[in-house]
Amino acid sequence: MEWVIRTFKYMGRVWKVRAEKMGNEKPGHRAYAAKETDRWNRWAGIAEIEFAKAAGDESFPIVRY
Repeated sequence: MEWVIRTFKYMGRVWKVRAEKMGNEKPGHRAYAAKETDRWNRWAGIAEIEFAKAAGDESFPIVRY
């Protein structure tokens, strides 16, 4: 289950870099990349919480963004 969380966090970083590379030349592309960054980061947070619930472990490390 940790690989899922790591993958979501990785994809969040990938889209963040893409958003930063867009600059002001393509505001629509930059907005889409920012949206994807947020989506992947939210999924990572949700996955951490849900896996902790499923495991019955309230001490599971939860990273806030």
